[in-house]
Amino acid sequence: MSSKDAHLYGARLKSRSKAKEISGSSTLAFSSTLSTLIKASSSESNKPAPGRARPQKEDIFKTHNKNVKKRALQDLEDTDFTQKHRGRTIAEKGEDEAAWKRTKRRMEEKTRLYDALKRGDIEDVDDKYGVDFDRKWAEKHEKGGAASASESESEASEEEELVEYVDEFGRTRKGTRAEAAREAHRKNTLAANESDRFTARPAMPDTIIHGDTVQYNAFNPDETIAQQMAALAAKRDEEWTGPTEQHFDGTEEARQRGTGFFQFSKDEEERQEQMARIEKERVETERVRRERKEQIDKRKEMIRERKKLVQEKRSAGKAEKFLDELGAELFKEGDEVKEEAGDKEKVEE
Repeated sequence: MSSKDAHLYGARLKSRSKAKEISGSSTLAFSSTLSTLIKASSSESNKPAPGRARPQKEDIFKTHNKNVKKRALQDLEDTDFTQKHRGRTIAEKGEDEAAWKRTKRRMEEKTRLYDALKRGDIEDVDDKYGVDFDRKWAEKHEKGGAASASESESEASEEEELVEYVDEFGRTRKGTRAEAAREAHRKNTLAANESDRFTARPAMPDTIIHGDTVQYNAFNPDETIAQQMAALAAKRDEEWTGPTEQHFDGTEEARQRGTGFFQFSKDEEERQEQMARIEKERVETERVRRERKEQIDKRKEMIRERKKLVQEKRSAGKAEKFLDELGAELFKEGDEVKEEAGDKEKVEE
């Protein structure tokens, strides 16, 4: 078998190139080179990336202080350290004058009000102004005010003299003339402002017993029973009027009404008039309805009669037509019979 036909029989061809044997020295060189490359690549990957370049700081020995010459020249100049004020404008002067006048006017009003309170012309009922003249008088006497001897004697005599007066609760009390005058002034003020002033204080009862009085009602235990019997007798003698009439009031309910709803008046007379008018309208409505119904019934009866006449005429027409047709048929048959009889007679002859 030749080498050309070897592939036909499954034989393998021999390779023409001869394999070279790898020596130990070349293998060692390859491994050392590979390890060197691996170390170089790992060192380059672990090396940090370089940052951006930063400007270098200036050296104090290289650069001079800025504007030092300018500041030195300003120190050498003669500076005036005196304080300077600007003058006030015309508008500011006008505002100051207006404020001074307003303050003066308010102080004058307060002075007049204080004098009126001191004289007693105005009463500080609700402690609105907060002026305690009694405390002022006590402080003045404690400090030893410069009061004349005559005034002190008159005040002492007024204080020593006591008078009776009735206070706001109806009690008879004793006090100085000043207290009595103050209470009288308070009563006059309350009487003048009674209609405008709200107060929760009850009025003084009129049935208070003054002085020595014998209460005879205490010895009459049947007085209460007699009063009750008199009240019952008065109720018995009253004329019985019956229960009060109560009607429906649609305004007490917050809801919508129908079209035919009518709210009657609360006045009884006006209510009766409204009901009479409504009754009259109802009677008139019923009369009109009754007349309308009668007219409709009459028309229906007339239509019924007309239909009956038409039906009778139609029936009569049909009967006449039937009789005419029947007579025509009978006459026709008679003529035919006569013709047949004539024909027979001719034949017999």
